[in-house]
Amino acid sequence: MARKKKRRKVPKDKATGLPKKYLSGLKGGSRSSRANLIKTMSRLYKSGARIPASMFRARRRSGS
Repeated sequence: MARKKKRRKVPKDKATGLPKKYLSGLKGGSRSSRANLIKTMSRLYKSGARIPASMFRARRRSGS
């Protein structure tokens, strides 16, 4: 029987624990603000609450 292929771990950001992919291209305050937004949105989603559209807009704007 063939062995199952092992999946690689996604590289995570040390400070936040989020995948680096979500914070790429950002430095300093904008990086931490986006990380906080993502964590808050994740918490809301997991609890089944509604995620306001303003949060999505803020996340999109946090890089520019």
